[in-house]
Amino acid sequence: MDESTIYVDQLRRLVMEGHLRGALELLNIQSGYRFTAIYRLGATHAENFMLVDRDREPATPFTADIPLDETYCHKVESLAALVIEDASSDARLTTHKYRDIVRAYCSVSLLEADGSKFGTLCQFDTAPRVTSEATLRLMREMGRMLRSDVISTPYRRADIDERVDRLSDMRGMISEASLDGDDALSTFDIYAGPLIAEAGQRLPPCDALEVSARISDIRNALLDGR
Repeated sequence: MDESTIYVDQLRRLVMEGHLRGALELLNIQSGYRFTAIYRLGATHAENFMLVDRDREPATPFTADIPLDETYCHKVESLAALVIEDASSDARLTTHKYRDIVRAYCSVSLLEADGSKFGTLCQFDTAPRVTSEATLRLMREMGRMLRSDVISTPYRRADIDERVDRLSDMRGMISEASLDGDDALSTFDIYAGPLIAEAGQRLPPCDALEVSARISDIRNALLDGR
């Protein structure tokens, strides 16, 4: 069994079990791109549903919703991938405002059963990058498996809860690496702040409050443990 087939099998299992972030992380590892993401396409904006950052920067501007006419995503047709190896020299993007910021990009459409498009699965980078056929194969495979009922609020809540669990697991490491209690809380807040903000923006108010309360409990436990 070749490496590409192994990745496909792992990807299918992750998606079928509902582990969308795990599937994005697998794509991210295989491709070498810095960012791997799912965006839902609205009437005026591409809404960031889930994003993986290889550098694990706690806050990145790419988590924001983007006006459709400022994205590359709207150029994607059907499941044929749009591939941009270096936007700064790509003739299709001579007037695009982000061509010198998002340098490399590849994407496939996310389609309903009736063929209507509701989102995109994309990978992008701030440096030029070549996209392999193996990467495109994996993206097409995942694109075929996703429907709008999966890219929905319950899955977003589950993803945020999983990331809060990871934050809780980091508590001991943060405590050991910090100079004192204030330093530990400052480090914790760097990671917790974007999560709280995302929950407030993306989840129903009651869910956002529950997430904020969980993070507050973890923060208090971190302080009590020192």
